[in-house]
Amino acid sequence: MKIPALALEAKPMHRVWGGTRLAERLGMEGNQPVGELWLAYDQNRIRSGPLAGRTLAEALPELGPEFIGKVGYGRYGLELPLLVKFLDTAEWLSVQVHPDDAYAHTVEAASGFHGKTEAWYILEGEGEIVYGLGEQMERETLARAAQDGTLWDKLQREWVVSEQVIPVPAGTIHALGPGLLLYEVQQRSDLTYRLYDYGRPRELHLEKGLDVARRTPTPLPHPVPLPAHHKEILLVGGAFVLERHHLRGRLALRAPEDSFLLLTLIAGGAEWLEGPLSWGDTLLVGAGQALELSGQAQFLGAFVPPPSWLDWYPNSVRVLP
Repeated sequence: MKIPALALEAKPMHRVWGGTRLAERLGMEGNQPVGELWLAYDQNRIRSGPLAGRTLAEALPELGPEFIGKVGYGRYGLELPLLVKFLDTAEWLSVQVHPDDAYAHTVEAASGFHGKTEAWYILEGEGEIVYGLGEQMERETLARAAQDGTLWDKLQREWVVSEQVIPVPAGTIHALGPGLLLYEVQQRSDLTYRLYDYGRPRELHLEKGLDVARRTPTPLPHPVPLPAHHKEILLVGGAFVLERHHLRGRLALRAPEDSFLLLTLIAGGAEWLEGPLSWGDTLLVGAGQALELSGQAQFLGAFVPPPSWLDWYPNSVRVLP
């Protein structure tokens, strides 16, 4: 089946730390906090076209390896290897850490998940985040601090602002603070190890978290956007490339030949073949496929790069492993 792109239905997720901005923008009723809006993952449904109503997990085998692209298919098969979402933080999220591929594929092999490197783009607001430790710590010292609650005082906290890009490699101890509305792109994985949760009655995962956590101070990278025609390359790593696309009138946009492209509208409005696009709408563009857009808008785009591309990118954006 030859389909150039799929429009996806977003899925709201209630979280104890969530705010009200996502619910308000979605016109949702009720008072449950919506912490996350999942924009693209295996269980998102396709909202229009001949595959409307089906999930990505159901549709991708029919679309075939050519749609995913040989890079993603070669690594992950017929699954969407990335997950993109919006987050609205009214309270601190847990202090947590994620494993890399090596740990996930051995210790967590039964889960079927990969490692979890991610990145954030601040859409609105400013506030604090946790980014690594403020001092080097031995495993036993870090374990005691997590258990007795003194870990909070040993974390490195950073102030972040709108349009800032924050890379979060696997192994980085991190947490999002309140007041932020952001876009997140991550490897498709649900392997999260909580180290500290402010006394909330949720499980901690100290042993596995200590296995994978980087126990030395981690400077926060500040990637410098790299202009490239109608877009800017925001950051680069082996798991994904993140770009910001500018639409001013009309634009013919093409996904890389070897990878799908996830395209999320973050400002303005646009039109494509199947109709209007507004804030948060996400398209999954097939590998090598062209897309005609019109309007005034900004999009964030994410794809899986061929390994041969990584040496081309300068160190100013190549901030992920």
